[in-house]
Amino acid sequence: MKHDRADINSVRENTFFILCICAVICFPFSEGLVSVFFALLLLQALVLFSWKHPSVESRSLRLLFFPVSIFAVYLAGMIFSRDISMALYELKKVCFWLIVPLIFFLSPALSDKKIYILLLIFTASVCVSSLFSFSKLILHDYFMVEDIRKISFISHIRFSFQVVLAVIILFWFLLVNPLLWSKKWQLALAVAMLWLLFMLFVLKSLLAIIAFIAALEIVLLYYILKMRKLKLKIGLLAVAALTVLLPVVYIGSVVFGYYDFKNVEPENIEKFTAGGRPYYHDFEYHLRENGYLVGLYNCDEELKNEWNKRGKVQYDEPFASGYPLSVTLKRYMTSRDYKKDSVGVWKLTEKDIEMIEDGVTNYKFDNRFFSLYPRIYETVCEIDVYKQTGDPSGKSFVQRIEFLKASFYLIKKKPLFGTGTGNWRIEYDNAYEQIHSKLDIDKRASSHNQYVNYMVKFGIVGMIWILFAIVYPVFRSANRYNFIFVFFLIFMGFANFGDANLETHMGLSFFSFFYSLFLVDSTKLINERFISTFTIKKNGY
Repeated sequence: MKHDRADINSVRENTFFILCICAVICFPFSEGLVSVFFALLLLQALVLFSWKHPSVESRSLRLLFFPVSIFAVYLAGMIFSRDISMALYELKKVCFWLIVPLIFFLSPALSDKKIYILLLIFTASVCVSSLFSFSKLILHDYFMVEDIRKISFISHIRFSFQVVLAVIILFWFLLVNPLLWSKKWQLALAVAMLWLLFMLFVLKSLLAIIAFIAALEIVLLYYILKMRKLKLKIGLLAVAALTVLLPVVYIGSVVFGYYDFKNVEPENIEKFTAGGRPYYHDFEYHLRENGYLVGLYNCDEELKNEWNKRGKVQYDEPFASGYPLSVTLKRYMTSRDYKKDSVGVWKLTEKDIEMIEDGVTNYKFDNRFFSLYPRIYETVCEIDVYKQTGDPSGKSFVQRIEFLKASFYLIKKKPLFGTGTGNWRIEYDNAYEQIHSKLDIDKRASSHNQYVNYMVKFGIVGMIWILFAIVYPVFRSANRYNFIFVFFLIFMGFANFGDANLETHMGLSFFSFFYSLFLVDSTKLINERFISTFTIKKNGY
C-alpha cells in the first residue's frame, strides 16, 4: 500500500514538474502555448488528485485566499456591469489570478533542486529567444523588420520583463550561490547575464529599463544600510549614484540637443531657391529636427522633381505608417540643415537616401536599432509637439497623458468603488467627450497605468485591496527574504506605473506563475542564503 502511494506521489511530482518546465520554456515564445500548458497544469492537479500529496496537506488556505480574492474583486465588479460581454471578456483576461494560484496550491511542492532547474531553464529559454530576436535585428532587411517592437515572438514590453527576471535570477545564482558552480559555469552565467542586460537596451523598452534601474536603486540602498564596511558601502553608493546619474546625463544631452533652437527671423529669411523658385515658410509648424524648424525652406516642386530622379521610393509614395515619403524626407533634410530644394536633394549621400527610404527621420538615428537615442529623441519630440498643439494623436507617449486625463476624470466621478467590471469602454467614451480631447476616436483607450486602471474600475477601495492581496502574503511569510521574489516584485511595482501589465494575457500569466511559484514553493536555500549573505551578524558587514 505504501509502495503504491509512493508511486502515485512520484507520478504527481514528475508530471507537475515537467509541465512547469514546458510552461516556462514557452513564456518567451508563445502566448497560446502558455495557455495550453496552464490548462494541462490544472488538469493534472484534478486528474491525479494532487491535493492528496503529503506536501499539500500542510498548506494553509490563507496562501490561496489573497491572490484568488483579486479575481473575486473583478467578479464583485460585475454588480455594476452594463456591458456584460465586455465584463466576461475582462474576467477571461484575469482568470489567471484564480487558475495559477490554484494550480500551485493543489500540486506537490517542488524540491529546491527542481526549482533551481526550473529557473535556469526559464533563463535559458529567454536567452534562446533573445538570440532569435537579435538575429532578426541583424538581418532586418531579410526579415523585413522596420520596427524594433517586431523582433520578439511576444510583445516586446512583456519580453523585456522576462529579460529582467532572467537577469535577477542569474545575478542571484552568481552573487549568492557561487559554490554551486564551477568556474566555467560561473563564466557562462555571467556572460548570459551581460548578454541579457545588453538585450534589455536593444529592446528599447524605456518602461522596463526605468523600472529595472529604479528597483536596482532600492535593492542597493537596502544593502548599503545593512553593511558596516566603509569601503564596500562607498563602493555601492558610487554604483547607486552612477546608475541614476548616467541615464539622467544621457537623457539630458538628448533633450538639450532637441531644444538647441536655431531661430530664424521671418523678415531676414531667404525667399527664393537657387533656381529662382519661391520657398514656402511655415513658422506656425512647430516640429523641429536638431533645433531646426521643419516648416522652413520648403520648395515642393524642386524637392519632388529631384528626389524622384535619385530615390527608388517615389516622393508621394506612402510607407506602412500611412505617411508619404515626403514627410520623412523633409524631416531628414531638416536634421541635416539642408534646404528642401534641388540643391538640398543633391547634397544627400547614398547612405542618406537609404536611411530616408527606410523611414528614418533624422541622420542621428543612423544606429537606430542599437541606440536608445532615437527612442528618447522621438519621445521628447512628441512632448514638444503636444505642448504646442494639444493634439496627442499618433504619438504613443503623449497619448498616455490623454489616457490619464480621462482616467482621473472618471476616478473623480466615482472615487470609492469605481465604474465596475466591463464598463470601461462606455465610461471612457463619455470621459473623452467631456474633457474635449483632441485624441482620435480610434486611439482612445484606458489608462496605461495598472494602479489607475484599478481605481477607475474598482475605486480607491478596490485598488487598495488588490495591492494588499498581492503584497501581504509575501511579507507575512519568510518570502520577504527571497531576493529574487522581492526584487521582481519591486520591479513590477514600478513597471505597473507605465502599463496595465496585470490585465494583459502574457503580462498576468507570466507574473502570476512566478508569484505563485515563490509564494507556495519558495526554497529555504533562497531565503537562508539571502539572509546569511547580507545580514550584519553573519558577514560582519
